[in-house]
Amino acid sequence: MHSMFRVSLAVALCAGVAACAGGAREVRVAQGPSIEGQDWRLVGTSSGDKVPGSGAGSATLVFKGERFGLSGPCNQHSGGYARTGSQIRFGGEGGQIASTMRMCPGELMARESALLSAMKQPLELVFEGPYLSLVAADGASWRFDGRPEQPSAEGVDRIVQIAGQRAPCTGVVEGLCLQYRDQPGSPWQYLYGEIEGFEWQVGVEYVLRIREYTVPNPPADGSSRRWMLLEVLDRSRP
Repeated sequence: MHSMFRVSLAVALCAGVAACAGGAREVRVAQGPSIEGQDWRLVGTSSGDKVPGSGAGSATLVFKGERFGLSGPCNQHSGGYARTGSQIRFGGEGGQIASTMRMCPGELMARESALLSAMKQPLELVFEGPYLSLVAADGASWRFDGRPEQPSAEGVDRIVQIAGQRAPCTGVVEGLCLQYRDQPGSPWQYLYGEIEGFEWQVGVEYVLRIREYTVPNPPADGSSRRWMLLEVLDRSRP
């Protein structure tokens, strides 16, 4: 009777232990939501940085296959990455991340340096609705939005570079327009209108944080957007 009980117990235990089937059962770690197939826009940091939605200072993170690409806040960055559950490591086994070497205003360089330094260590992936946060061991975090940027009545913050010379431009009438660009080295574009609160000086190049508003039903001789100065980040004479 006791021997029959021991046999039955052994059979029951064997059914619940994978080793009795002749080998260890593979354990799979749940990966959680997918991070591929969309552009993740940087929208905030734990340090409270004001992150523009587009142009200089903005940043977009993209995952494709086993590689990632990060555009901004100043340079372009790329490399491999490995994800295990809720943890991600950028740069692959060697932690190598390739970056361009463009110089930007100090604020943008500091933001980029902090993010790249954190990306050399394992980071935690935290999902909250449409948002993805990269969280470092010290609690520092970078929050990304997987949705396309939406225009709003409150306006969109941008960082732009303003040229030290105006250029002839033609709208309804001919005039001299301010020239601006979103990224250092990119072609200058005309700004049809002035920047509210900004006093431009000839021969001085500026890096500005502005807020852009969409103007509904602009006049025939007016611009469809309105810029308001928030902060002068840098000024220099080339």
